[in-house]
Amino acid sequence: MDTYINKLRGLATAAVGAVQGRIEGGYTFTISPAAIRGYSGLWTLYNATKKSSNQPATLWVFDKRQFFENGLNRQLLSSQNKQQVATLLTTEASQLARLRHPSILQIIEPLEETRSDQLMFVTERVESSLNDILKDPQQARELDELEIQEGLMQVAKGLQFLHNEAKLVHGNVEPSSVLINAKSEWKIGGLGFVTSVQTPSAVPELGYHMPRYTQPAADFAAPEYVLDARLVPASDVFALGCLAAAVHSPGGQSPMHAAAGSNDPGAYRRLLAQLPKSSAIASLPGSLSAVVKQMLVSSHEQRMSLAQFQSSAYFDNVLSATLRYLAALIEQPGDQKIAFLRGLPQMLPKFPVRVLKRQVLPHLLNLVSDRSALRFLLPNIFHIVDKLTTAEFASLALSELKPIFAANEQMQQQQPQAVVVIVTNLELLKSKMPAQEFRSMVMPICYASLTSSVPQVQDSALQHVPAVAKMVGSSELREQLLPRLQHVYSKSNILSIKVQAMKCLQGILELLDKQTIVSKIMPLLKRTKSRDPAVVMAILDMYEEIGLSFLDRQQVATEILPILWTQIIDDRLRLPQFERFTQVIAKLQLRVETEHKRHLEEIQRMDEQAGRFVSPIAEHMASTSEHQSNSTSNDDLFASLVNKATSANGSAAVLQNPLAKLTPASNPTSGWEWDAPAPSMHSGPGSSNARSAFDKPTTARRVSVEVDFASNDGMSDAAADDFGSFASFLPPPPPSSSSLSASSKPVAAKPALQLNMAPKPASQNNGSLKPTRSHQPPKAMPKSLQFGATKAASSPLNLSQKHAGGKAADLGDFDPFA
Repeated sequence: MDTYINKLRGLATAAVGAVQGRIEGGYTFTISPAAIRGYSGLWTLYNATKKSSNQPATLWVFDKRQFFENGLNRQLLSSQNKQQVATLLTTEASQLARLRHPSILQIIEPLEETRSDQLMFVTERVESSLNDILKDPQQARELDELEIQEGLMQVAKGLQFLHNEAKLVHGNVEPSSVLINAKSEWKIGGLGFVTSVQTPSAVPELGYHMPRYTQPAADFAAPEYVLDARLVPASDVFALGCLAAAVHSPGGQSPMHAAAGSNDPGAYRRLLAQLPKSSAIASLPGSLSAVVKQMLVSSHEQRMSLAQFQSSAYFDNVLSATLRYLAALIEQPGDQKIAFLRGLPQMLPKFPVRVLKRQVLPHLLNLVSDRSALRFLLPNIFHIVDKLTTAEFASLALSELKPIFAANEQMQQQQPQAVVVIVTNLELLKSKMPAQEFRSMVMPICYASLTSSVPQVQDSALQHVPAVAKMVGSSELREQLLPRLQHVYSKSNILSIKVQAMKCLQGILELLDKQTIVSKIMPLLKRTKSRDPAVVMAILDMYEEIGLSFLDRQQVATEILPILWTQIIDDRLRLPQFERFTQVIAKLQLRVETEHKRHLEEIQRMDEQAGRFVSPIAEHMASTSEHQSNSTSNDDLFASLVNKATSANGSAAVLQNPLAKLTPASNPTSGWEWDAPAPSMHSGPGSSNARSAFDKPTTARRVSVEVDFASNDGMSDAAADDFGSFASFLPPPPPSSSSLSASSKPVAAKPALQLNMAPKPASQNNGSLKPTRSHQPPKAMPKSLQFGATKAASSPLNLSQKHAGGKAADLGDFDPFA
C-alpha cells in the first residue's frame, strides 16, 4: 500500500514539474522586490533552495514582458535590439553551462523560459555582484586589500583559462560581470559578449547611441575594441587593469570613465595617453600602481600578460601566498599538509576577520575528513570560530563539525590529542552552540574524557568541565557527571589527576544541593587516605567552601572542625600550609560562634517575650505576696523560712520561730479564725490585744487547727501579731455553713495539698489552732491532713523543698511560695 502511495506521489510531483518546469517545480524561491539579492547586467538575482537536497542556490531571472514594455525601453529598443538582448542573455547562460572552472560561475540548472515570458536559470549561491558592493559605501569599506588581491588573482586565473583552454575572449570584464559568493571568491560571469580567439574582428562596433546593456561597457573596453572593433586576449588584460583601479576608487569608477559616453576618437586617445599620470592610477596601493600602468598600455602587444600579472610584486606577500597554498592544501601530501597546519596558527592573527570567515575557514573545513591531520587542523578552526557570532557559527561551521563530534569513541581511542583540543575549547563551543545541541553532541565527549586512560585527556577534561557544567541539568549532573568525578578521584594513582579532580568537584559545588553534598561529597572527603600535602590542601579548600556556604553551624562544629584539627598537626605540612589551615579553622570557628551566639540571643529574647504573658492566677498571687511583705522582701522571707536565719538583733523569738517576723495582714477571702494562744504561751504587753483579735467573732465557719510549735515558748506579743500574717498562706476557706448539711464530714484538704492538720494532745502543744465547726464538737482529722505529723500518707509539706528544687506536685495545687 505504501509503495503504491509513493508511486502516486511521484507521478503527481512529475506532473507538477512538467507544468511548472524544472526550476519552478524543483526549487523554492520568492520573486518579489524584497527578495532581490543583487543584479548582474540585465539579470535579477534571488536566493533559492533545491527541494530534494536543501542545497542553497541563486536564481537568475529576466522578465521579458516587464523589461520590454517599460516606457523608456520601448522607445529605445527596436525589434532588432530586443532580439539582440534575448540573444545576449541566452549566450551568457549557455556559456556558463559549457564551462567548468573554479573561477567561473558554476551553473546548476540550464536556461529555461516560463509561460509568463521569464528567462531563468540556477547557479551556485552568490551573495552579490562586485558592482553592487562598490555602489554601496558600507560594503565597499568592508572590502579588505587582501580580499581584493585574492579576487583579482581569481579573475586572472579564470580569464587565463578562457584564453588558453576555452579559446575565448570575455570581451566585457567589468564589476557587473564579477560575482562574489559566501566564501568571498570572485567568479566570472557576464559571458554574453564572448568571442572566439580565432576571430578577433567578428565583433560589432561600439555604438554610443545604443543602450548600455546591449553592448560591452565602454569605460572598461580596450582601445583596440573602441577604435578598431577588434577583441584579442590582451583586451581582457586592459579591462582587468581598469577593474583593479575601479575597486580602489570611490563608487567603482574606471579610469576611462570620462570617455565612456564620448563618440570622439581624438578625445579618447588623449585620455588614454594621460592615463599613466592620472591620479586614479597614482593613488593605488603599493606595487599595484606600477602593475596597472603596464596593463593599461595602449598597444596590446606591449601589455602585461595574465601570467606576469599573477607573478607580479603586487601578490608577493606572505598572506596572499598563505591563502593560495591553503586553497590547494587538500591536494598536498600528508607531511606537507601537517607542516603547514602547524605553522598556520602564527599567521591567522594577521588575517582580516572578513577573510578568515569567508576564505580561510571554508578551506579548513574541507579538510575535516582527513583524520590524520585533525589535531593540527582543529586549533586553526577554533581560532576562527572564536570570531564568529552564534548565527555565523551555525551557518558556516556547525554542519561540518558534527561528524567530528559524532566520532567520539573512535577519537578517544585513536586520536586522543584531537580530543584534548576539543575539550580545551569547551567554553568556546558552549558560547557558540545552541544549548540542546551542545548537551547532545559535546557533553558525551566530556564524559568519555573523564574516564579516559590517557592522563592528558583526563587532566584537560577536569580543568574545563566546571565551566560547562551549568548547562547540564540537575539530574544529569548527579547521575552522569558526579559519579565520574568521584571515580576519577577515588581510583586515580596520579597525584596531579587526584588534585585536579578535587578542584573540579569544588568547581561544581554551587550546582549541587545540600543533601547531595552531605551524602556524596562529605563521605568522599572523609574516606580519603592520602596525606600528601597537595591532596590535603585541596581537601582543605573544599571544607572551607562547604563549611562557609552549605552546612549549618552544628555540622561545621561536629563534622569539619574536628577533622581539620586532626590534619593540622601533620608534620608533612609546611609553614605556609599550616598558616592556611589556621586561617580556615578561624573562619569556621568564627561562623560557629557568631551564629550560635545569635541563636542563644534569640532564645533569650523569646523567653523574655513569653515571660510578659503571666496567667491571671500568677498575677493575683504575685499581688498578694507584694501586699503581705510590707517591710520584709520575699527574698528575706524565703531565707528566714528555709535557712532559719537570724535577724540582725539576734532575738530569741526569731531564733525559735522563723514565722515571728511575718507582719500581720488581713485576708479578705479567708473564712478562717484563730483560737486563743496556748496556755503555755507567755503573756506580755500586747498579748491581750492579740488574744482579743483571735477571739473576735466572724461570720465564717469556725475551724480550729492545732499546730505544734515545739520551740515557741518565748513568743512575744509582737511575735504573736506577726504570726497572724501566716493566715494569708493558708488554703482558701471551705464553703459556708449554709451550704453544708449537718451530716457533712470534716473538712479534708485536696489530695495534692498533703497537710497534716490532725489535732494533738494539749500536753504536747504550747499553743493550738483548733479547726472547729459551728455548734459542733471538733472531730479528729484524717491522718493525711494532720499538720505536724511525723509521717503522712504522702510526702509531708517540707517548706525547704521548694527552694531546694522540689517539684510542684510535691507541694500540691496551692503553693504558698509560688
